[in-house]
Amino acid sequence: MSVLKSVILNGWLKVAVLKNGDLSLSDLKSDKESGLMVGSVIAIYSNELNLFSDVVDLIVKRAIYRKKITTTDELIKFMAEQFTYCACELKKLNRKGGK
Repeated sequence: MSVLKSVILNGWLKVAVLKNGDLSLSDLKSDKESGLMVGSVIAIYSNELNLFSDVVDLIVKRAIYRKKITTTDELIKFMAEQFTYCACELKKLNRKGGK
């Protein structure tokens, strides 16, 4: 898998543009032995909207699991912040053709 550009979201999700124009979503984890960040691919997307939806969903679920979100009001605020943050980061990938 040849990567042209990538961004890291919230320190644990990596989105990369592949050579064929598709988008790769990876989960980043620290290797206990080497200390290096290692990514495992979650999914490959040809549609940016599906990727965007899944990224925000994963970030929100993780925040709920870690109890960073405990009320509906916090959820609404957090989702709005994450939509804006993710949209700005994904624009940095500057894919040609906007698949």
